[in-house]
Amino acid sequence: MFKKKSAIQIRIEGNHDKSLEIPTVLLKYWKQISISAVALVITLIGSIAYFAAIKKAEDVSAKYQAALDKINQKNEKLNSTQLETQQDILEAKKSFMKIDSTIQSINGKMKKRGINTKLAIANTGGPVEIDEENIVMLSEYYENLLANVEKKMSSIPLGKPHNGSITSRFGYRVNPFTRRGREMHSGIDFKGRMGDPIRATADGVITFAGYEGQYGYVVKVKHKHGYETRYAHLVRTQVKKGQRVEAGTVVGLLGNTGRSTGPHLHYEILKDNKKINPEKYFEL
Repeated sequence: MFKKKSAIQIRIEGNHDKSLEIPTVLLKYWKQISISAVALVITLIGSIAYFAAIKKAEDVSAKYQAALDKINQKNEKLNSTQLETQQDILEAKKSFMKIDSTIQSINGKMKKRGINTKLAIANTGGPVEIDEENIVMLSEYYENLLANVEKKMSSIPLGKPHNGSITSRFGYRVNPFTRRGREMHSGIDFKGRMGDPIRATADGVITFAGYEGQYGYVVKVKHKHGYETRYAHLVRTQVKKGQRVEAGTVVGLLGNTGRSTGPHLHYEILKDNKKINPEKYFEL
């Protein structure tokens, strides 16, 4: 097909004419060949553009998929957080209900001791809905409530002023000096060593610190709610009249002064000027 050739004269100004031989078939069908070549080029360009568009679309799709995956992960995390929040709220509600129950119990015990605390109780008269918006306020309420309970409790003579063994309880007993007849013992006696620290059992104000008859050296402390405590037979007092003390403050040292058969502490509690059994106050 391409063996048969035709000569073409090419004249270039200033130079000799040149002869170029090309296949005759190309000259005969040059239009068709040109059109085919153009079509081929267009097809190639179109194919390249098509595949480039597909690649770009795949890249965009991959980016969108990655973004969607991140959104889904955030949603899952959010749902998990919301679930944990609901569980936390439920646990908080249970804790608040336990606190309410404890406060009711404290109220009952204080009432038996002659104290009308009237501590506010939440969740009474019907259920209280607790949600994420008011749980902080409710937590603050309970924090203040328990702080108030602690403040009230600090003014009530609870616990022991000395950890020695009890040698004589509140009530009637045999006269320890004559071993005959009975006498009223208005406190609790704790055995101890000379100089052992004696501590106040509640916050209060010292009303007396010195020597007083059968008490020997004694410290008297006035507390709120009509309470008073007395610490007798001390070898020495460690406080002064008018001084404010907190529960646990050392008010004196154990001794053997006054009407005493040996080193010990005589401890009394008065409620509205009436002597009561301190042993009921050793535990809440």
